[in-house]
Amino acid sequence: MKKNSQAFTLLELLVVMVIIGILFSFAALSLNSRPSPAKLAAYKIQQLLKLASDDAILRGQIMGWHLSEKSHTFLRYKQQKWQPLENDNLLRHSNINKLLEYQLTIDDQPIIFNKKLEPQVIFMPDGSFSHFRLSIQLKNSEEIYTLYSEENKVLLSVTSPDDY
Repeated sequence: MKKNSQAFTLLELLVVMVIIGILFSFAALSLNSRPSPAKLAAYKIQQLLKLASDDAILRGQIMGWHLSEKSHTFLRYKQQKWQPLENDNLLRHSNINKLLEYQLTIDDQPIIFNKKLEPQVIFMPDGSFSHFRLSIQLKNSEEIYTLYSEENKVLLSVTSPDDY
């Protein structure tokens, strides 16, 4: 007796459903997997500032960080003057994203960017550093990423329009 079946088996239907589910999950992840440039910049600077603080402690030397309108630079205090780090692969001079707005305050005083290469944030060998607040915002966006110092830690917070 020959079976002439025109229907799908339950196993075939389950396999198709699993494949469709996997494709939908990839599609959903690809739509939201791109973080904001402001978030990436804030996280990168947070990690670099932590690294500079650790470097100051390990080397027993004063470190500094300078932010200008176009770039940021790490410096070391040697031979009675500030010297930019040139041969350091991580703490090197970096350009900032032109699509981002940066606002730096030290001890609640806004910093006016200048061309003189002196640090605004200073990291001491004992682990202490300047009290600062750095806000990073994508132009034409309301979401603000803020780095700030608290108890010799660099913390990151996010302020979005929903928080108001």
